[in-house]
Amino acid sequence: MELLQTLVRGLPQAVASGLVYGSIYALIAQGYYVTFSTTQTLNFAQGDFLMIGGMLAFTIFGALALSGTPMVLALVVAVAVIPLVMAVMGMFVERVAVRPLRRAFSLGWILTTVGVAVVLRNAAEVIWGRQQLAVPSVFGDNAVPAGLMGINVRGVVVLAYILSSVLAGLAGLLVAPVLFAYSTMGVLPGLKAFAVAIIGGLGNPFGILLAGLLLGVVEFIVAIFNSSLRDAITFFLLIVILAWRPLGLFEKPSNEKV
Repeated sequence: MELLQTLVRGLPQAVASGLVYGSIYALIAQGYYVTFSTTQTLNFAQGDFLMIGGMLAFTIFGALALSGTPMVLALVVAVAVIPLVMAVMGMFVERVAVRPLRRAFSLGWILTTVGVAVVLRNAAEVIWGRQQLAVPSVFGDNAVPAGLMGINVRGVVVLAYILSSVLAGLAGLLVAPVLFAYSTMGVLPGLKAFAVAIIGGLGNPFGILLAGLLLGVVEFIVAIFNSSLRDAITFFLLIVILAWRPLGLFEKPSNEKV
């Protein structure tokens, strides 16, 4: 009876917080979808791109606040600058860490994108330090057929990594006022977003959105009873769901696709 009362008291806040965080997970996970659906690769630095977005938000808000700029205008500047920076970073990662290895039909891009994540994390510690920084709050599936159809495959691949990076950067802008900005802030959201992408189905953006929202709500409901289990429940569910549905909840085997 006491557990039920605890659940009833905490449920509204858990659902509200879960939907907010679930939306962030889904936003990052859409970046995984974009790169996987166009290139069959994943950017495992996605969480650290979120971190860079958060750090840039701290820098932009801080610099403009010192000059007396209204917060709404600072937000406009951040929304304009952060996607531009993330787009350039996405192009760089695709060109240097992914493209050479895709040509060689290698899975080495897994290690190189993880390496990018480590480099970004260390660079952030050098530039911004290790402390948590308060950020103010203002309120195609297959490249081969594409090439045969005359589509610029290389351009599509670059665009996929640009879009993926921009999504992560915008997620960092959104989450930084809540989580603070620090060098490792993107590790857990990046992993959870990857879990969301797998659970929802890497080829199903709507499934990824649903999985993100559901996962966010579930983890906050679990946190009502034990906050220490909030992060663990994500990966427990991942293991259980993949044992039951290896391709995720909303993804069909390739032989079932039209």
